[in-house]
Amino acid sequence: MAVKKDTKIDYPNLLLIAGNGRNVGKTYFACRVIESLSKQFPVTGLKITSHIHEHNSDDVLIKNKHYVILQEKQITGKDSSLLLQAGAKQVFFVMTAPEYLPEAFENLSAFLPETPIVCESGGLHEIINPGLFFFIHLKETPVKKAHHLIHHPIIVINDGEKLKFDYNKIQVNNNKFSLVL
Repeated sequence: MAVKKDTKIDYPNLLLIAGNGRNVGKTYFACRVIESLSKQFPVTGLKITSHIHEHNSDDVLIKNKHYVILQEKQITGKDSSLLLQAGAKQVFFVMTAPEYLPEAFENLSAFLPETPIVCESGGLHEIINPGLFFFIHLKETPVKKAHHLIHHPIIVINDGEKLKFDYNKIQVNNNKFSLVL
């Protein structure tokens, strides 16, 4: 699926997770979703960040002056590796500044399957329409990233001990995410 500038593309097989900042439970939520779904489907994990981190050159799929796309193969404590350890069949890690995300995602899309994808990203909702969009919010903290809320995410509250969510409510039918109410 090609990404066109100023046009959002429907990605019904992608579940997107954003949050109200760092350490609010986004990766934890992604791992629980992958654990739940991977019992039934091959799940692809995807982590997108706006920072370039140190990386293993053996994992590089695409690298240029604007972004790096990795296929995670290492077992470490990195978020992308945790998605792999949670049961994802494959995990991609994209590091790019927001202005290059459309180009990076377009190049990544050649590697993405039509099967379920669980993605942690603060900016992908600007260029795609995911099947489901979750926003993780730490209870009793101000909403710092209110721009996410205009996309009508499903808000999951982290009370500081656990995320209040029933992962069995996330369904996949014909590679399309839905939520059972």
